[in-house]
Amino acid sequence: MKAFLFTCLIIASYARVSAQENYTYADSKVLQIPKAETYAASSISKYILDHFKTEKEKIRAAYTWIINNVEYSKDSMYHFNKWGTDPEVKMTAILRRRKGVCENYAELFAYIVSKCGVQAVTVTGYTKIGGTVYNTGHGWVAVYVDSAWLLCDPTWDAGRYNSYHYFLVAPPEFISSHMPFDPMWQLLEHPISHGEFSQGFSRSKKGEPVFYYKDSVSVYLQSDTLQQMEATSRRMNKAGLENEDLKTWYAYNQMKINIVHQEENMQLFNDAVADLNQAKKLYNEFVQYRNNRFSPAKPDADIKAMFTAIENLLESSYKKMDAIGRKAENYQYDTDGLKENLDNLTTKVKSQKEFLKQYLDSPPTERQKIL
Repeated sequence: MKAFLFTCLIIASYARVSAQENYTYADSKVLQIPKAETYAASSISKYILDHFKTEKEKIRAAYTWIINNVEYSKDSMYHFNKWGTDPEVKMTAILRRRKGVCENYAELFAYIVSKCGVQAVTVTGYTKIGGTVYNTGHGWVAVYVDSAWLLCDPTWDAGRYNSYHYFLVAPPEFISSHMPFDPMWQLLEHPISHGEFSQGFSRSKKGEPVFYYKDSVSVYLQSDTLQQMEATSRRMNKAGLENEDLKTWYAYNQMKINIVHQEENMQLFNDAVADLNQAKKLYNEFVQYRNNRFSPAKPDADIKAMFTAIENLLESSYKKMDAIGRKAENYQYDTDGLKENLDNLTTKVKSQKEFLKQYLDSPPTERQKIL
């Protein structure tokens, strides 16, 4: 399956205005940043940290700089795929091109804000304008500021100076135009369905069970990437895949989960082979030691320990081999061949261990006769 593409919308009309605060200083000061310092996210965040004190000022400064310096361009949907997954490399590519789609606006904003010490998460979903739902992927950002989650959409404010309508918007307002694929990122105690989003969700939800999204977000942020993706899929399934866009994103998320599991298969196979090879090496060392008629002499305990190490490695290799394919079907790795090699070595080890037992059980004066 191809990577999910964001074909975002730049809108000309707005449904709301975010809470007004005086950001005059932040808006003007951040645009004074020397150009040489604007080609890396780290230098932009340093400038912001050096010139602004409050969390909201830092968030505003990052927002203002991005939407006034990055141009919306659909060619970026394909351009940035070649930069891989390293965030600093990808952010530098965006900053050097000064172009991007909503995904790039959101990722850059969240990345700079995070480097300024503010918790920020890129959110994906789809949107609605004037009652019309647009089933195309879109990206925005949730930021945690003043002990609350608020939402920003730098793409929809792009190119506008000091007239922002999607900056630090409260979740109950934001949901009128932005529906996340993962219902958790509605950031509402009473999430709405996708059908309700399309229809305007006029029905009151008072009295219905509360969704403690703060707890869910807290767990999410403490999880690794795989756990986050798996939790997203579970929530999406529970909420229902009511349209093609949801199904597409769900399939894309599942594809990414499968890729991680396939990487786990690769790691398990490589580690199992490494254990097997080390076990072979130690086995051959024992055989050589036996061929040398147990010379130079070692304490019996040390000789026994040689087999303990071999058996531990074999056990570890078997366990790793058995784990391959449990989470994602194994298409690539020759576990049958690996098992055959493990079984062969296990048989040889057993034979040598039986000999060693006979040797060690014999009186020292009789041992050389056994050899």
